[in-house]
Amino acid sequence: MSETSQQAANLGVEKALPSITQGRFGTFAGVFTPCVLTILGVIMFMRAGTVVGEAGIWRGLLILLMAKAITSLTSLSLSAIATNTDVRTGGVYFMISRTLGPDFGGAIGLTLFISQAVSIAFYVIGFSEALFGVLAATGSPLALTYAAYRIPQIVSTLTVLLLFAITFKGADVALKAQYLILAVLLLSILSFVIGGIMHFNMTTFNSNTGVRPGSQLGFWIVFAIFFPAATGITAGANMSGDLKNPALSIPRGTLLAIAFTAVVYLVLLVLLGGFASQAALVADPFGSLSKMSLLGPLIIAGVFAATLSSALGSFLGAPRILQAMGQDKILRPIEYFGVGHGPNNEPHRATVLSMFIAVSIVWAGGLDAVAQVISMFFLITYGMINLSAFVEGRAGNPSFRPRFKVFGWPAGLVGAIGCGYAMVKINETYAVVSMALAALVYLGLKGRTGGKWDDAKRGYIFARTRENLLLLESSQTDAKNWRPALAVITSDFERERALIQSAAWIESGRGILSVLELRRSDGNLVQRHEERTARLLKLKSLLKKNHIVAFSDSVVVNDPVAHLDTILQSYSIGSLRPNTVMFACPPAENKAQRTELALMMPVFSEYTLNVVIYKETVTPFESKKKSIDLWWSGKANGSLMAIFSYLVTTHDDWEHAKIRILRVVDDTSGRQAAALELESLVAASRINMQVKIIISQEPVIEIIKEESAMADLLLLGLAKRDVEHFAEFMAAQEARFSRMPRTLFVHSAGDMDLLA
Repeated sequence: MSETSQQAANLGVEKALPSITQGRFGTFAGVFTPCVLTILGVIMFMRAGTVVGEAGIWRGLLILLMAKAITSLTSLSLSAIATNTDVRTGGVYFMISRTLGPDFGGAIGLTLFISQAVSIAFYVIGFSEALFGVLAATGSPLALTYAAYRIPQIVSTLTVLLLFAITFKGADVALKAQYLILAVLLLSILSFVIGGIMHFNMTTFNSNTGVRPGSQLGFWIVFAIFFPAATGITAGANMSGDLKNPALSIPRGTLLAIAFTAVVYLVLLVLLGGFASQAALVADPFGSLSKMSLLGPLIIAGVFAATLSSALGSFLGAPRILQAMGQDKILRPIEYFGVGHGPNNEPHRATVLSMFIAVSIVWAGGLDAVAQVISMFFLITYGMINLSAFVEGRAGNPSFRPRFKVFGWPAGLVGAIGCGYAMVKINETYAVVSMALAALVYLGLKGRTGGKWDDAKRGYIFARTRENLLLLESSQTDAKNWRPALAVITSDFERERALIQSAAWIESGRGILSVLELRRSDGNLVQRHEERTARLLKLKSLLKKNHIVAFSDSVVVNDPVAHLDTILQSYSIGSLRPNTVMFACPPAENKAQRTELALMMPVFSEYTLNVVIYKETVTPFESKKKSIDLWWSGKANGSLMAIFSYLVTTHDDWEHAKIRILRVVDDTSGRQAAALELESLVAASRINMQVKIIISQEPVIEIIKEESAMADLLLLGLAKRDVEHFAEFMAAQEARFSRMPRTLFVHSAGDMDLLA
């Protein structure tokens, strides 16, 4: 086995296939070095003493453990995603956008870009603070007057401009500079390790194990100050477009960088705890580290190298994120930054923007304040990386086959929860603002970016749907859990739009609505298939245009009546099948369609389906719906009509509509009993309905015409004899209800209970 294959296997990565990316850098130069230089940054030199001084050694080590746990879980998720796709320019943004979609990817990509750009300023501020700390230690007059003239900001600005010039020359120049910086950094680490061992005092160590008496900083504030020391794990991934083999280099380089830096920080915290008192560590954390080291000047050189290298790493990563977003054209203003320059496609435009953001932050905040903001942005980014991996793993998509095998979806879930918990504990306000920013970008991108590429959300939804369908299959049905599962049957949905809209009112988001077009055709198999495809596209477009949420299908056959039995047998997924069919009453001149419906009625009865017949109104639809009249003729159909009436009022189009339940009695002797019966029914049903008892011996149809002429929706029972003699019923109702409002004739199969 080759050395490369052996190293990959040791990290759980199967030997990667050659990438199509024409990269220039391997694991060490492109991933390990940028990650290490970003992780071992300003916090190591400027705030490690603060962590031990404020929180104590044991809590300091706990903070280190928690921070590394979050980044380790994130790196596992990152590695799984990176080895499951052809990673190109954009790093983390590219991975998330191809996993959760461009809306999520864009939200996190923009958040990560801002955090990386702000990080440039953070590291440069640390550099200036260290520089003037050294000057103050020498007693330089400049150190006493610099604050009044904002000299640190000027120095920081000049430093940003210098790093900008290096980065603008290209990744080649910047990455070559990293080797020199890495050498200086390693020498400084060696210096404080040797010095710390030489000066280690067990008594001092024991006195520093607890929280410093009088400390004003809580555990989570100290965690927030330290957490940027654990970030930087995406520095290599952000260089994905410049790597020879991203799928192999990203997991290997990132995990090695985390392990190496964890050891460095562990040793540093322990040695500082055994060198100086907590008061001294808090008062002068950088000075304490310099005094502990074998050679103080190496620490000075190290902090300069660490801060500048971290800033340089962020300067390399941030523009490439924005460039990838611009190339994906997910948002028009960002497209400008997608342009690359030179043979290596350098992101010059995005680099300029990163420089301006960094300079503005330099003049806006101090080191600790910026550290907390950066912690929030990185935590939300890491949380989304973990969420992406969780969605992929939990969805069980056959396409999710990462070559990195040391991953399971629980790791992604725990990592995402850990990031969210840490954000809230650090600062609830910052957490809400960070999440709101990402949510606003997501909402801004949602709807503009659909269909650009496949993502894992559909796979995740499929997996959850499958599980729920299986649970539904094994559960018992009862009247209390009854929901409308409407199947609208139409021969021409374009002519029967009002039918579909009425069905949507009945379903009202409480059940399932499906629109099935049964279309007659004498064409051959190919012609019927082509017609079905075209009709289905039109049907979906109609539903979307009218904001109707429904499943849709089109069946083109030579004889709809003959095929109805087969269609109803197969029109389901497990136990999820229609319990109600709804169709429009054809006009009198359409005798063929009336004949077809009459032949279909016995089939509906055989399958014990509720039947709803819609009769179109002669007046145009109104914008305001006011009243619903339900004519009671007994519980056989009345219970279902009452449920339908209630469901209609839950739809936005029928908000505040009034329901009347009306009943006709022959004389006054039956009025009280009828009223008491209906009022008791209304109370038990928990539906707000107004009861009206009408005493009359006139034909019921005439009473209905008089009482409900101004109603917006009329519900009438469909007796069993009308179902059995449906052709005669349709002929009779044409004359009876020719001038009435929109009407629903309802026949119940008896599968629901109004009082459940």
